[in-house]
Amino acid sequence: MIRAVGRALAIFDAFDNEHLSLSLQEISERIRMPKTTAFRLVNTVERAGFLIRLDNQQYCLSLKLVRLAGMVRSTLSIRDIARPILAEVNTKTSETITLNTISGCERMVLEVVDTPSPLMSMARQGQHMPLLLGASSRILMAHMDKAELEQVLKVTAAGKDLDRPALDRELSRFLRQGYALSRSQRVAGLTAIAVPVFEIDGRVRHCLALTGPSVRVDAMDLDFAEIMIAAGHDLSNRLGAQPASVGEATEVAEKTVKATTKTAGKAGAKSVAKPSKTVTKPAARKVTRRVAAS
Repeated sequence: MIRAVGRALAIFDAFDNEHLSLSLQEISERIRMPKTTAFRLVNTVERAGFLIRLDNQQYCLSLKLVRLAGMVRSTLSIRDIARPILAEVNTKTSETITLNTISGCERMVLEVVDTPSPLMSMARQGQHMPLLLGASSRILMAHMDKAELEQVLKVTAAGKDLDRPALDRELSRFLRQGYALSRSQRVAGLTAIAVPVFEIDGRVRHCLALTGPSVRVDAMDLDFAEIMIAAGHDLSNRLGAQPASVGEATEVAEKTVKATTKTAGKAGAKSVAKPSKTVTKPAARKVTRRVAAS
């Protein structure tokens, strides 16, 4: 039954701004489902009033969805939607997880779930940092258009010895692979992994980030990258992002992580297992040590 519900809901994801009406064959192809199965589900959804069959035998979404959309809480914020995802990632990794956004030429922390470990990176809700260094800043910059990026760098990199060609290469790589990873870039001894969060218009104005001491995170960086990629995909979907674009970005990112893992294994590096549901929490220490978030 649960599988059938999931398949039925997938029908809605077949529609987007470029595909406002679809034939049964097109629905079947776009959701990668056998035509006979798609036929049964489409008929069920149509009888429930969520699809309309047009005179040309194509289907479109019904106004019933508009009524339901109008019932969504106007006060529902991205923090409300992201909070359970941050908590889940924190449980899996035992590291500090943050939701970040662009605020002018700065990165602002919107939400934080701290690691239970005494040795921790410290991030606080409302904290502002220049959009220049660290994985969170870099993944947000990677998704900016050229004009936006130039304006940010004009402010944040003024007077700094910035290797612009190297920065451009790094941002292109982060954009291509779907996640950013930095080691001691903003704060010595910290490693951070950040993933983009896509919105309904396809833009990236937020990101999720994992930050922790390099002595812990570096050994699990590829495992954590996979977990973060999945979390970014989950949050993007909940925000109404187009499934096709989010799915494509996630698939590229996952392939990049797996290829990196395979290469590392061939090179004789330590083997990296696929991310487990729970990573063993580090032993507690008597004295709490805190360092600034990357």
